[in-house]
Amino acid sequence: MPPHSEKLGSMLSSTLLGRLSPSSQKSATTDTTEADAAVAALDACSIMDKGQSDLPSLPIPPLEQTLSRYQESIRPLTTDEEYERVGKAIEEFKSSGQGTSLDERLREKSKECQSRSTSWLAEWWDDWAYFTHRDSSTFYVNYYFGFQDDPRMPTQTARGALLVSLALEFRQLIATRTLTPDMARNAPFCMNMYQYLFNYSRISGLEKDCDVGFPYETNSHICVVRNGKFYIFDTQLDPSKPSSVLSPREIMIQLERIKKMADDDKSSVPAVGILSTGQRDQAAQDRVTLFEAHGSNKAHMAMIESSMFVLCLDSTSPTTSEEFSRALWHGDGASRWFDKCFQLIVFANGRAGMNGEHSKMDATPTSRLCRYLIDEAQARALPDFRNLNAEDLYEIASALDKPLPLKFVSSTKLSKAIENAHVYFKETVDAHEMVPTEFKGYGKGLIKTFKMSPDAYVQMALQLAYYRKHGELVATYESAATRKYRHGRTETARSCSNESKAFCLAMQNEDVGLKARAAACRAAVARHAQYTAWAVDGQAVDRHLLGLRLIRDSDETVPALFADPVFARTCRWRLSTSQISDDCFIAYGWGEVVPDGYGCAYMVKETELDFCITSLKLGSRELGNYIVEALEDMRFMFEEVRKIEKVEAAQAAMVAAAAVALSNAERSGELAMASKSMNPTMQSTAHFREGRVAVPDYALIARSPSPARPPMPAPRTSLFFQKHDPVLRTALARNAMAMAQEKYLSGIDEIAFDIGGGSASPIPPKKVISTSSPTSTTPTPAAASGATTTTTDAGAGAGAGERRPSTGQVVVGTRPRSDSGTQRTFMAILMGEDSILSRLRSRRGASNLSKDSSSHPTSPK
Repeated sequence: MPPHSEKLGSMLSSTLLGRLSPSSQKSATTDTTEADAAVAALDACSIMDKGQSDLPSLPIPPLEQTLSRYQESIRPLTTDEEYERVGKAIEEFKSSGQGTSLDERLREKSKECQSRSTSWLAEWWDDWAYFTHRDSSTFYVNYYFGFQDDPRMPTQTARGALLVSLALEFRQLIATRTLTPDMARNAPFCMNMYQYLFNYSRISGLEKDCDVGFPYETNSHICVVRNGKFYIFDTQLDPSKPSSVLSPREIMIQLERIKKMADDDKSSVPAVGILSTGQRDQAAQDRVTLFEAHGSNKAHMAMIESSMFVLCLDSTSPTTSEEFSRALWHGDGASRWFDKCFQLIVFANGRAGMNGEHSKMDATPTSRLCRYLIDEAQARALPDFRNLNAEDLYEIASALDKPLPLKFVSSTKLSKAIENAHVYFKETVDAHEMVPTEFKGYGKGLIKTFKMSPDAYVQMALQLAYYRKHGELVATYESAATRKYRHGRTETARSCSNESKAFCLAMQNEDVGLKARAAACRAAVARHAQYTAWAVDGQAVDRHLLGLRLIRDSDETVPALFADPVFARTCRWRLSTSQISDDCFIAYGWGEVVPDGYGCAYMVKETELDFCITSLKLGSRELGNYIVEALEDMRFMFEEVRKIEKVEAAQAAMVAAAAVALSNAERSGELAMASKSMNPTMQSTAHFREGRVAVPDYALIARSPSPARPPMPAPRTSLFFQKHDPVLRTALARNAMAMAQEKYLSGIDEIAFDIGGGSASPIPPKKVISTSSPTSTTPTPAAASGATTTTTDAGAGAGAGERRPSTGQVVVGTRPRSDSGTQRTFMAILMGEDSILSRLRSRRGASNLSKDSSSHPTSPK
């Protein structure tokens, strides 16, 4: 059993024994039962650790292999002179002994790290790749996922509450070690990154950031931000009892409270969230300024950083793909804390997504969390307040502690820092171009019929698109996971190769036929698939070369191989790419990694290919158009070649059949007669055999028109499936939100009474409009025609305990559910206000009195 499992078992045993009551501790039977329970729980906890102790360490490839593959990878990006110079530097690196010395030291470090059950790269990777990165994490490090829309069209707080509740379930699986390991071909992946999924935060620092994690047991609160204001509430009714987790309905009450508190709060609380969007050195200085402004600010920030995660309740309603992506990527800047492990973001129209901090986790753990949230949410009922009367709702709400607002205190210096952060944020947002590109022509289903890797196929489309737009090829990064090794993270799959360059040149050369182009594409796809397999196995070049650079002492001479400008240029990822293939996401992206480059996230789905291209206005939209064009050209090419090959195969079969018939005729001595009756194909074959003519070359098939686009789908009632009609989608959104809001009140008996002070305001006598025929024997003309008639209820005013009208009757004169009185009463109940309690009790007493009167009517004298 791994060491952390033994520690967990000890903690679990002590926890179970600590919960035994004094009387139960005296019982031997109970002691045995508790011990058995502890053992059973410990066995269950080992699920997540299954196979973890058997994971191999991240390998170090042979030095000769790394140098050879590196030299090959730079060939399409260098001139002949540069390539020759690098070749000499590689030979010098090997012959001088410096390369061998660095490699041996790196392998010694690997052995030492292996003895500590970690990776030789893990201790360097966080600092080198993330914490020493000085640009804004918001725009250049963090990433986002956009969730599928819930077809039930939930309200913001209903969806937010359900997502939070499910996130707590997932966290509990990690805490109890009962989460099943990620697998690949029946082999477990390293699960180390999951420890950073909750209660973790990045801390900005001068020159280098750091990270901090907090214990699950003592930090069961979440942070909610709305309108730039931060709030905290605990997710357990009793923090000492992990089983006392709030229900989705109780979480929704807390979220409704926070919305009201944030919307009603007109005070000028400093928008500290914007401080997490700046460049890292500036963010570190702003952090000090925040703490210096007031002593309470440090405690408030500690509450945010120690929280399980951040939930953002945005007041915006993004509709288009670009609006949705930008809102998830950066939002307004103030209603976020980008250094948190992850942020769940729920918008006013019920759409949702996640923004993830990248330094300690790659996207695979967070994508699994998000998949769990989306799939489970579809199978669970949405929380609401139906089947509750006002008293029951008040009882639930009053048992909850109100959310704690984090009242940050400002100062002149802090206000200036926030102002400057807003300026930087707006300038950076305006400088960027983010273009989601949806290609509906085909997806991995068709690509597989071409017998190629869908991911490698898309990578070649990206190479072709970039070449067509810029007229050159550049170093291209694709992330490949190395989690099959202990503490593995990623390796670089270099997409630009000699084969991909040959493919791009062939596609741009009109003299090259379709079959030659298709062959070049297949070679490029196969080469990239091979390189990706090397990367996943830890046999690519970039991490090994990084280790050789970092193991060098500062006083050692920099090898010519690393000092050559070609090395820096071929490791500068002007096209940074990564893909996911999960249909539960409808948006995915991040920013570019170099100023003159693109960030290209893509999703390979069964029938479509989705891209999101981000750059500092280099022409993201144009590149997206080139990607679509490349995909269309590649489909045409392979489908036409398939036709050509089919025709050629049929022609070859006919020629073969003719040759067999001719041979049989010759053997039977009937050659002359056969020649007279021979069909043209057989004559051609006979002439070919005699050497008089050659089989004519097959003429290339002319380009066929593009296939007709599928018809637009019929309108659906679901809110966000109206992708082709934003106006209709917006109208449906308004109707859906109104209907969903009504669900809050449905089932709560007449609660519309004045709570502004004083006694309950009287409700005027009501009229009942009957929709059935009147009981009079002499119907009026209106009644005869089926119209409704109006009768007057002469009873007393509709008190709190009075029954509702029966079916078929509409009450006129009472306050409708959506009026201000109902809303005020409803929110007062959710807030657990004491002023509402006496009215609820009075109402309940009136209701009981009414029931007693109806049960025991007064006898007539």
